[in-house]
Order: sequence, then C-alpha cells, then structure tokens
Amino acid sequence: MNKKNYWIGLALSVLFLYLFMRNVDLGELWRAFHSVNYFYTVPVMATHLFTIWLRAVRWKTLLGPVKKIALPGLFKATAIGFMANNLFPARIGELVRAFDLGEREKISKTASLATIVVERLFDGFAVLLLFLMVILFLPFPEQSTSLLSIRQIKTVGLLSLLFTLLVLTVLVLLRLHIRPVDRVVRWCLKPLPDRLAGRLQGLIASFVSGLEVLQRKKDLFTTMAYSLLIWSILSLGAYLLFAGFGFPLTLLDAFFVEVVLVFGVSIPSAPGFIGTFHWACAAALIFLGIEPNQAKTFSIIMWLCYFVPVTLLGLLVLWREGLTLKTIQSEVRDTSE
Repeated sequence: MNKKNYWIGLALSVLFLYLFMRNVDLGELWRAFHSVNYFYTVPVMATHLFTIWLRAVRWKTLLGPVKKIALPGLFKATAIGFMANNLFPARIGELVRAFDLGEREKISKTASLATIVVERLFDGFAVLLLFLMVILFLPFPEQSTSLLSIRQIKTVGLLSLLFTLLVLTVLVLLRLHIRPVDRVVRWCLKPLPDRLAGRLQGLIASFVSGLEVLQRKKDLFTTMAYSLLIWSILSLGAYLLFAGFGFPLTLLDAFFVEVVLVFGVSIPSAPGFIGTFHWACAAALIFLGIEPNQAKTFSIIMWLCYFVPVTLLGLLVLWREGLTLKTIQSEVRDTSE
C-alpha cells in the first residue's frame, strides 16, 4: 500500500467527517437515534449479505471462460474481499479477493483480477441505468441544497458514463486484438531486462485472458442482469430503512440515495469509506427534503448496517479457513508492492 495514497485517503475522510458533523445539533441527533424503529435494520443487513452471495454468483459467470469454479469458493473469496475493503484502505479488498481465489483455485491471480475489473464496469453501468431512471422519473426538488444541485448530479453522472465507456472500449480492444497488442507490448518492453520483460508480458497476457467473457454475449447479458439485481436490492435496503425512520420517501428516492452513495464512496478515503459514505448519504437525503439531523442519523445507521454484517461474515470465513488478519495484511503487502 502506497503510504502517500493512505494519507490522502485518511485526510479526505477527516475532511468529509468534518463536513458531515458541521452544524450538527447533538441533542436532535440523540433524539433521532431514539425515535428509530430498529426492527427494520434486520432486513437491511440481510439484503446486504444477500448481495454478497449474488456477487459470487455473478463472478462465477465472469470466471467461466477462465475456469469453472464452485460457488462456495467464490462466496468465501468475495466475503473476505469485502471484509478487507472495510478494514484496509484503497479498496485493497479487490486485490485480496483475486489473490485469495488464485491461491484457493490455482488460477492466475491476474486473470482473476481482470474479471473483477469487468465486474466493476458492469456495476458502473447498472448504477448509471438507475441514475437515468431517477433523472427521468424522480420529481427533483425545485431548489438545490448547499450540498447538492441537480446540475452537479447530472454532470457527475455524465462524466462517470464517459469514463466507464472509455475503460470498456479499451478492454474490448485488448481482447479483440490480442496479436497487435502483444506486438506493441513486446516493443514497449524491449528496453527492459529480459527477465523483467518476460514477467510483465506474462502478467499482461494473463490479464487479457480474464477478459474472455467480453466476447460472450449471453454471459454479458447475464452479468448485466445480476448487476441490476444487486443494486436494486441494495436500494431496497435503503427503502426499508426509510420505513424505520418514518421518512415519506419512495423506492425511487432510495435509488437516488444509492446512486449518490456510489459516487461518494468512489472518493479516496480511510478504510470502510468513513466520512465519504456518511456525507454522501446525508447530502442525498437533505437534497430530498429530510431534516439534516435525521439525515445524518440515517447515514450512521445505514453505514453500520453495511459495515458490521459484512465485516463479521468475512472474519467468520477467515476463521473457518484457518486464516488470520495477519495473513490478509501479508496479501495486501505482497499484492501492492
């Protein structure tokens, strides 16, 4: 883990925590905590855990061209990876997930990582489709808040779409034009020592092999369907928590909150998306007309509903596999050096 990136993430988390806690009425915040119906947190946590299983099912489709892997192994690696995202900085859990599966199933870790890159692209497309639905059908407030404006929301959505399309285009070109890419790579690596050049060329070849799914239309359709289902269920979790707070918001509002959250947690932060998650969630709710102290209480409880069960699940899997956090730390160090 690059120390510079770590400190940048930590600094941004502190900044967003400051923005989140600024102008908070602690008395109102305390009363808001006492007014919540916590029964609804149980299904919210259940929906989030269910999406971990769905991600494993989707990953099985993406890994199909590389190797047929049983679902339990994929679920374990996914649970460990998301736990690592909560406990380690810079989304290092994605690398841990690829490393863990590679060790467990004896497949190329680089090819496994390539499928995770494709997975994240489909997550992006699914969120952007939900975002489009929100723009088309959600009656936005006439006035913007100091935190968000309709123009800012649409601008971020457009830039995200362009970036996702650009990355997908590059990956498709890599997969469809393997030989020209191989020649370009060989030419670029010529100045390097033979041993290092050979290793880098092998890593690139392994990565490209993990992109095989991009040539399978049926698998792509299946992956997109699972991605939409995952983000719809996560939005349903937010909607259920609305009921626990008595918010007069709709499922479409929950889609909006989830979309803003995705943009928020994409900002570098400390482990567990501390600060960025809370600020983005509260900003979305305040934009929808929720009282600030209630919005901030909601964001804290929603974060706990996401963080606690996934972290505990990952730690449980780690324990049952005879692994430890020290092992994960070693994997983080090895994969980031």
